Amino acid sequence: MSGKRFLSKNDHQRILSTLEVSAQSKVVQPSILEIIRKTLSKAKKIDQNQVPQDLITMNSKFVLKDLGNAEAFQFTLVYPDEYTENAPANGKLSLFSAHGSAVLGARVGEVVRWEINGMDKYLRVQELLYQPAAI
Repeated sequence: MSGKRFLSKNDHQRILSTLEVSAQSKVVQPSILEIIRKTLSKAKKIDQNQVPQDLITMNSKFVLKDLGNAEAFQFTLVYPDEYTENAPANGKLSLFSAHGSAVLGARVGEVVRWEINGMDKYLRVQELLYQPAAI
């Protein structure tokens, strides 16, 4: 399902900083923080100019396609401070959610697993509409 993940060094540093603040505030579920820590430790850190154009980084806009019903969804991966109550309606997906942490570092064509209402959903990264790191 998910192979080696890549992260830009800039995203890695900012996420680490955000993790520290979130861990101290105890606002985010510890299990989510642990998933993000594992992703950060296992990911290959790359320079901004090496970021592939098909890689989901922070602030990327992308389309996920549900493999079960072929429904497509558009999202933007954001930091927690950019996520508001109406964010889901705007297609924003917080990094500090189970779904957001699952897509960080995924590439077009990769399948990610989300748990929704106690059931596993498998979604393919269909398309990257905007990739700020590769500009």
